[in-house]
Amino acid sequence: MALFAISYDSVAILRDFATTHRISYPLLSDEGSRVIRALGLINERVQEDHAAYGIKPNPRHVDLPYPGVFVLDAAAVVIQKRFHDSYRERETGSGLIAQALGIFSEPETAASGAVTAVQARAWLDSPTYAFFQRLTLTVELTIAPGFHVYAAPVPEGLVPLSVEIARIAGLEVGSASWPAPRRFERPELGDGLWVHEGTVRGTLPLTFTGAPGGGDHRIGVTIHDQACDDSSCLMPSSLRLEVPVQEVALVGRPLPPAKA
Repeated sequence: MALFAISYDSVAILRDFATTHRISYPLLSDEGSRVIRALGLINERVQEDHAAYGIKPNPRHVDLPYPGVFVLDAAAVVIQKRFHDSYRERETGSGLIAQALGIFSEPETAASGAVTAVQARAWLDSPTYAFFQRLTLTVELTIAPGFHVYAAPVPEGLVPLSVEIARIAGLEVGSASWPAPRRFERPELGDGLWVHEGTVRGTLPLTFTGAPGGGDHRIGVTIHDQACDDSSCLMPSSLRLEVPVQEVALVGRPLPPAKA
């Protein structure tokens, strides 16, 4: 696996930047943005994008590239393009590796808990967050042998697996992504159901969009499910975990004091 970054800055500017921030991977200079333009990455709506965030027009803010990541395979064929709707949003390094390459690292610490037939853990791909950085929350369920939990949709009266994030000002929560469930036939319930068994890992993208200075948080994660075996179901359960995350200052800019 190799990592490269490309920028319209000169070699000299990139060399100084790499030295200042101790960057060890190659920074490629594309002065004049020839390659950037060939890739279709020039943002011709920079002023409109800035205005959406209350930033005043600046004649220097033109022909800027969209930030994002291309994932290439061993034959140098692009297999993924990872760009976000907001030009401000960035993924963490570990989150990018996990989502783009499917390489998940075990957390150093994780919030954990259990109900009757389900154990759960939750962790973030980074213990810290910065302004408009996208973090990935992983929720792992270990379902007892002989049991399963239902995937949505389900008939009335059953509770599917879902995750609820407690509201935090400025926190945007994306949709949960789960591995494919297996089909579970119950003729009396219609055309069949979909279930998860064994160990199941789901992910949710979280982005702190508030102004810097929001401070540290404990993210409330509530997991809703209903464990069943082949003949009966337990009562629906809700398990709440708390995942801590700390704010870090932007590079070269101290954080303002947090509001009381």
